[in-house]
Amino acid sequence: MTPNEAIKKMTIYVLDDDAINLKLIKTVLNQAGFTNQTLFTNGKEMMEVIGLNPPDLLLLDIMMPGVSGYDVLEWIKQDSTLSYIPVIMITAASLDDNMEPLARSFELGAMDFISKPFSNLELVQRVKSALRLEKQRQELEAAATQIRSLEKLLPICSYCKKIRSDNNYWQEVEGYISEHTDTIFSHSICPDCYETKVKPEMEKLKSEK
Repeated sequence: MTPNEAIKKMTIYVLDDDAINLKLIKTVLNQAGFTNQTLFTNGKEMMEVIGLNPPDLLLLDIMMPGVSGYDVLEWIKQDSTLSYIPVIMITAASLDDNMEPLARSFELGAMDFISKPFSNLELVQRVKSALRLEKQRQELEAAATQIRSLEKLLPICSYCKKIRSDNNYWQEVEGYISEHTDTIFSHSICPDCYETKVKPEMEKLKSEK
């Protein structure tokens, strides 16, 4: 699967209280190959679904009855488990001199902003750009997880049981752990070593007296 094909399979949630606008967005994105879409006309319903199945991208209409696009955006960005989700705000509200809708969208954490009416090309390209960045973030997160997993693998000598450090230096397990953690060792003798090491030595000493 090519990177472009993978992007087109990513999940998109769209929120708009106007059925015609939803149909338009769905049609434009479908024609561009983005077929994995879920449409919502109610912000509260969308939030419930996001909590169970987070998408790869959100398209939010700002002006909504009840729970607005702003409300959904703010809720997502305040949740550390969802705040990574990229959000594109869409609005028919006029952008006056102070550009309030645009400014507030970015202040709340949106990554992009589209004004209605928008061209089909604009919508597709902005969605593609957002998904491409999210795909890269997911790949980096997967790579970081793999690195963290690999860091837990410690090369250990099969014979002397020394551990190879990050500097390719072989050292005792005790020394390695002491350097990399706050662990403080207290020395004792396990039962096996007592029977195989200490007890014979004590008996040998007794026999020599």
